[in-house]
Amino acid sequence: MSVRTGPDRGGSNRVWRKLLLAVGFIAVAIGTIVAWQSPATGYEVSVYAGTPLIFWVGVSIGFLSAATVTLASCRDRIAGVSVGLGALTAIAIGSLPVIRSYRFYGRADSMTHLGWAADLMSGRMRFGDLFYPGGHSTTTLLADSMGLPIERAMILFAALYFALHVAFIPLVAKALFEDGRLTVIAAFSGFMMLPINQISSGLYFHTYSMATLFFPVFLYALVKHLTSKPKDGPLIGRIGAWNIVIAVLGAVLVITHPQLALNVVILLGTLVVLHLVFRNRRNLFVSNLRPVYGVFVFIGVCWVVWVVQFGRVFDVGERVMLATYDTLFGAAQAGGGNVGSQVDSARSVEATLFELFVKLFLVPAVYSLLGTLAVVVSLRTPLVGTDRSERATEVEHRGRSVVTYFGSAGLVLGPFFLAHFMGPVSHLFFRHYGFAMVFVAVLGAAMIHRLGTLIPTGRWLAVAKPLALGLLAVALVLSLLTLFASPYMYNASHHVTDQHMSGYEAAIEYRGEDVQWSGIRRGPGREFDALVPGVGLYTRPAVSTGVSTRGDDDLRLLLEGAADEARYLPVSRSDIDREVTAYRELRYSESMLESIGSRSGVHHVHDNGEFDLYYVTPRNNETATGGAG
Repeated sequence: MSVRTGPDRGGSNRVWRKLLLAVGFIAVAIGTIVAWQSPATGYEVSVYAGTPLIFWVGVSIGFLSAATVTLASCRDRIAGVSVGLGALTAIAIGSLPVIRSYRFYGRADSMTHLGWAADLMSGRMRFGDLFYPGGHSTTTLLADSMGLPIERAMILFAALYFALHVAFIPLVAKALFEDGRLTVIAAFSGFMMLPINQISSGLYFHTYSMATLFFPVFLYALVKHLTSKPKDGPLIGRIGAWNIVIAVLGAVLVITHPQLALNVVILLGTLVVLHLVFRNRRNLFVSNLRPVYGVFVFIGVCWVVWVVQFGRVFDVGERVMLATYDTLFGAAQAGGGNVGSQVDSARSVEATLFELFVKLFLVPAVYSLLGTLAVVVSLRTPLVGTDRSERATEVEHRGRSVVTYFGSAGLVLGPFFLAHFMGPVSHLFFRHYGFAMVFVAVLGAAMIHRLGTLIPTGRWLAVAKPLALGLLAVALVLSLLTLFASPYMYNASHHVTDQHMSGYEAAIEYRGEDVQWSGIRRGPGREFDALVPGVGLYTRPAVSTGVSTRGDDDLRLLLEGAADEARYLPVSRSDIDREVTAYRELRYSESMLESIGSRSGVHHVHDNGEFDLYYVTPRNNETATGGAG
């Protein structure tokens, strides 16, 4: 997208731009109000399909208005207002679980986090009991101060972190290059939410995802410090106010997620080494940045002091090293675990690898290429055209220095990230991929701006504008379609309904203590984490984590009484829609799922419209233990 334009054509130009922005704001407001007045009444396998069409029309007009106005001119306050419209539109989309009054949004890990947050709020758990209590403690504060249920507070917390990411990506670009047009491009890059990949990150309460969305705030403070000048006088002036802000934000990242905080420690360590190497070489433009020695030591010490209290960090480190060793010496395949299984599953429902790549990674891949080019180009020439004033030259040198530093840090962090792509820990790689996308969004925007300056004025520029608008529209659509899991990407929404929660609450409360639970693809261990006070990932009852069904054959055997003992079998609407609509009956057929209640020996215990609980007796009823509850 190029935003290089000619001079403003006067008052008439400003009038139509203001009118277009007014239309955009009104359209987004109407769409959001309609979505707010249309809360979800049941499980929605797709957030996109469940949200009223008027909302999507409204946000489309909002984005189109913002993009058109900024392409017309980026040199006045109207352009700033258009960026605000784009940000408001993006935040409205990212906040849909809040706007649509979802009970909760997030399955798997998020359900466990829900139980921990509830225990923290009630006093059954202490701050120091959690490996990453930052998000949980902030959420409990939010719930308590606003009088919200903890589930609603958690999805609101995720939406707030989404808003932080949208706001601070352009602020990082502005602090780095001090160029208005580049800042606008970075803003639209931020709207694409490149760090969200739906493999190991998403817009639900997931601590690493939240830390990734918060990281641009830290990066902004880091850039401000690196490009600031030391001041004489009080100690705080010599240390640097931004240096203190970095230390505080780094400590916040440590307790939000130590794994991402380790990336930050490595980043700062790389900057320390580079500064030590180049500080006396005044002929190099990379030597004029402020050091980060003290904050590197402070955050590193905070990280060590915090993680040594928890044994799991050493377990994960050991798994990464073993996986790397096995891969290097032929005992495993890179990405073999998580990635390989997902690719095989996608192929089973006739989804090609190319299709998945286009849907999930095409836009990030293009930005990654542009970001890499930005680092290479910055070594030889400024990314932002400047006049020859002393102030402009100083800004140019600082920007090039920071870009070079970030590129060098990428060379250090890259092998560390790739080590996580090995064998059974490959899902961790996509967490670090999301972290890297924060840098890519800013550097990719810088390269787009640089390419835009190469377009000659006149007829070429007139052709480039609609082309840029079309490319931006395609990029936004591709990116925002994967903001939430849906059948579009062969997955199901993480929506958790009132009926799902109340069904499990009743089933768990009146259960037979010794009766084993089964399930569709998985047992109810996560629901036990969320709903049973004092139960966590490592203390949930053994009956909730036993052998579950993995497809039609397993389910048929269970329903025919092949188990050695009686089983509870919970089936929710989300289970059926996930297997039939999202997974295209890959493991379970619709006919098998719909026939569960008609089987002999299967007793229908509870039904609330979207949740059914069955009590399955074995062939030999004498082996059944406990009661049906």
